[in-house]
Amino acid sequence: MALGLFQLIGIGLGIAIILIPIVRWFWKRFDMPSKFALEVLRRKEIEAEETEMWAGIEAQVEAEETARREFEMKQKEKQERAGKSLDETQSAEVWNKLGIDVPIQPVEREIAPPIVNEKESEVIELTLDNALKPGQGPEEPDWELVQKMSKLDKPAEGIPEAPDLDTLLEEE
Repeated sequence: MALGLFQLIGIGLGIAIILIPIVRWFWKRFDMPSKFALEVLRRKEIEAEETEMWAGIEAQVEAEETARREFEMKQKEKQERAGKSLDETQSAEVWNKLGIDVPIQPVEREIAPPIVNEKESEVIELTLDNALKPGQGPEEPDWELVQKMSKLDKPAEGIPEAPDLDTLLEEE
């Protein structure tokens, strides 16, 4: 009993239709990493994060060190460019060469004394007698200031009035 080509292909297809779900079920169930493999993967991730963090810290330290070295080099260059200061005889010779007989003395700065604002703080003890005394009323207002403030709402001469913004918006 010899099977034909189409019969063999059909049998193979039927077996494949049955075995594919079975193999897939075994694959899903038993193809998981072991606890040891999971631990190794977790350690590798942690080590990679630490390595990246330390590389960033080292780069920052290196950048700070480079900036410090550049600053020191600039300071040394400034000191070298500043040159030496002349003593009194050399200074007098230089001033004479410039045509000035008496060298100009630098002006000494006077340091102003610090200003200290001391506020007088009175402690007023409120009692019934203090509250009823008629002599301790509020101070009289500054009438000059009140008069100037009242003139502020009137337009000054020579200054045009500001346009009313509400009417301008309505016109547009």
